[in-house]
Amino acid sequence: MDSGDNAKCSADVGEGAYYMAGVVAINAIMATVLLLSGLFHSMLRRLGQPSIISHILAGVVVGPTFLGRVIDLRAMGMEDAGSALGDTIYYLRIIFMFFIGLEMDLRYLRHNLRRSLLLACGGSAISLLLAAVAGPFFYGLLHPVGQGESFHPAKLYASTALFMLVLASTASPVLIRIVTELKLTASETGQLAIGAAFATDIACLTTISMMVVNPTTFAKDGTPNPPRVPGASAPGVQLLVFLWMALVVWVAVAVAVRAARLLNKVKRGRRYISKYELCAMLLLIVGLSLLVQYLRYSASMAAFLIGLAMPRDGPMARTLIDRLTYPVHQIVMPLCFGAIGARLDFADAGRFTATQLTAAVVFTTVLSAAGKVAGTVLVGRWLGITAREALVLGFLLNVKGYSDILAINFGDKSGVWGDTAQVVLLVSSILNTFMAGPASAAIVRQQRRAFQYRSHCLQDVRVDHELRVLVCVHGAGGVNAMLTVAELSKGSGAPVAVYLLHLVELMPARKYAITHLYKDVGARLKLNDDDQWGYAWEMDQVAAAVHGFATYEAAVPVRQMTAISNLASMDGDVRNGVEDARASLVIVPYHKEQRYDGRMVSRRDGRRQLNQRILQRAPCTVGVLVERHLPSISVASSTAPAEADRHDEEHKSTASGTSLAEEQAEQEAAVVHHVVAVFLGGPDDREAVAYATRLATHPSVSVSVSRFRLNKPDDNDMQTAVDVIGDEQEQEDEEFMAEVYAGFVAPGRVSYTETYVSNGVETLNALSGMVGMCSLFVVGRGGGGSGGAAWTTMTSGMGGLDDEECPELGPVGELLASDDFLGCSSSVLVLQQHKLHQKMRTWKKHSHDGCMPDHDILNY
Repeated sequence: MDSGDNAKCSADVGEGAYYMAGVVAINAIMATVLLLSGLFHSMLRRLGQPSIISHILAGVVVGPTFLGRVIDLRAMGMEDAGSALGDTIYYLRIIFMFFIGLEMDLRYLRHNLRRSLLLACGGSAISLLLAAVAGPFFYGLLHPVGQGESFHPAKLYASTALFMLVLASTASPVLIRIVTELKLTASETGQLAIGAAFATDIACLTTISMMVVNPTTFAKDGTPNPPRVPGASAPGVQLLVFLWMALVVWVAVAVAVRAARLLNKVKRGRRYISKYELCAMLLLIVGLSLLVQYLRYSASMAAFLIGLAMPRDGPMARTLIDRLTYPVHQIVMPLCFGAIGARLDFADAGRFTATQLTAAVVFTTVLSAAGKVAGTVLVGRWLGITAREALVLGFLLNVKGYSDILAINFGDKSGVWGDTAQVVLLVSSILNTFMAGPASAAIVRQQRRAFQYRSHCLQDVRVDHELRVLVCVHGAGGVNAMLTVAELSKGSGAPVAVYLLHLVELMPARKYAITHLYKDVGARLKLNDDDQWGYAWEMDQVAAAVHGFATYEAAVPVRQMTAISNLASMDGDVRNGVEDARASLVIVPYHKEQRYDGRMVSRRDGRRQLNQRILQRAPCTVGVLVERHLPSISVASSTAPAEADRHDEEHKSTASGTSLAEEQAEQEAAVVHHVVAVFLGGPDDREAVAYATRLATHPSVSVSVSRFRLNKPDDNDMQTAVDVIGDEQEQEDEEFMAEVYAGFVAPGRVSYTETYVSNGVETLNALSGMVGMCSLFVVGRGGGGSGGAAWTTMTSGMGGLDDEECPELGPVGELLASDDFLGCSSSVLVLQQHKLHQKMRTWKKHSHDGCMPDHDILNY
């Protein structure tokens, strides 16, 4: 379009001839971006891609590369779709940057602080080193000599500094979404990735906020423009300008934070603030950001810093998160990143050919990925993280999308880079983010697939070897019992790794950002009326219960995790937690709880189906705990020193030496938990006895193994049938019990009794005689014919329980957990052995006999 057409267009626009056409065009552009973004994301999310990729691609489509060549927006007074869209959403961009700062909860860094900071520093250090070395080459690649630009060292330094910032950055919001889709939020790897991403993102954004205080801009010929403040190039003047800008930003942040705290105080005890107060708060934030911009600072960075300093507790934070999460992520964010993509024109790459442009993109992408992955893997291996987990962390920390785009836009506005450099860096950021999702997903899937094909059961774990336990709770009420059982599992000194997974049911009315669900322990203990809403309150209660259990000196360390999902998919979170923790035992709570009158009642029926799915699909041994006020080990540990002092005083006042009777009395006084393991036969009962023998090594536990045997019938035909059917199973039971007898019963570490029964009624009577003898029963689930014919005979007709009401407990477990079993106040732990262990034993036997069918070999 020539100058005459431009003049006519400007005159017509000035007269308002195309005003409504422009409004319609802007609305059409925004609607197209939102529509295309949704379509692209519906396809790309199957490849593990975050939504930011779809937003940028939607912007590229509406930009000059595609639709811009069909529709000429200059006829309506607009330069291009990117500029028009960016000008229209200017105020929305301020809200968006504020929300980014609000999502970055600094308290999250306190979880694994040292390791997160080291991982962030390792990946960023290598990236900065590579960028510093390759920065001049990148500048020379995009600014060849003899193309009308004069060389200025200041521009080279500025380009290298921004290039280092782009390569070292990590987009924490994008990473959080990838980690959530991979179901790594409950794992230590996911928490380390989020913590390291927060540290990197905050450092990069802080650096950008310092760079925009008094930037040096460059003309098209490469010469530096005169500074906005006369004499600002002097170091003293630059320091004064920086301090002035810091003071202005600090005042704006302080005013916003003070207003938020005032609203929290006024609305104390309320869940939300009103919509009018929310609008007033957003107007205050936008106004303060614009005021800071009037004083020569960036409004977007001011909004980000305000969001970063905003208090995370009270009705203000809840309202901001609940009311802004959907519109920001579904409307504002696609428009902001769509505007960035709409500025790109791949068809107009200046003096570069397609080959040169591709080489520049590949060079930048490889440099960024190599620096992040290499640095993260080196530091991860030094911290003791496995190679695969370190590789996953490296790819995750290489995601781009926020601070790098701000740095690219800053370099473009300041004249450091042109359109070609902007295209190269943006495409490289897209490719790095595009690689992170599938690469991490492939490694995680391979790791989980390998875990599934290994046997994980207690029978394979020696007593002196490490036991990894994952305990699941639905609320604070079950923490004490679960951790008590996990504490007893450590024995006399064997290492035990305890992971506590808090299962939070997802409610449609409560949609919190994941980073707002983590607080330090001190904050969790200071609960007030303002915090008794939403998921955060539930998590605070669980964290307080864990902290209260771990107050005594000998407490086992507990690694706490949280999974938020609906009950229908919660078993997947449990499986992922087992695989991430590499656990051999997962313990879930029984779906019924003990009421004040001692009866068991069901609070949520959906939890029963959840337990059934976990029993069917868990990749390790599963335990279901029926809790009836199981005494805590911490009480005994806290009273032990006083008892020891009293015995010492008595010892000094009497003659030297202690009789054997007194020593036995002291040992009995130290015993807090009496555990009875019931053995009828089968793999699940063997698992129960194997776990009980581990408990026997704990100084506060006494274990008794009660074995039930079937009386031999007089009918010879019946005797033959039983022997044939149960021969293999009984042989395994005899071998296992022989090992238990030699290793634990003979040395006196476990007491052992045998009871002969003929049917389920006699079994019921024998179990009734054990009531009141112990605080915990450990039994096998059995069922499905796994216990053999003898097991079936001993459990049939057991008090009319032929039709099991709760098959997840098995007949013995259901009997001990039922209200009809009068006088039973003991807790019950029902174990089901990992099914793969049984398949592997069958495979080994058949392969040893040389009769393994071909189709069975393929199945394994």
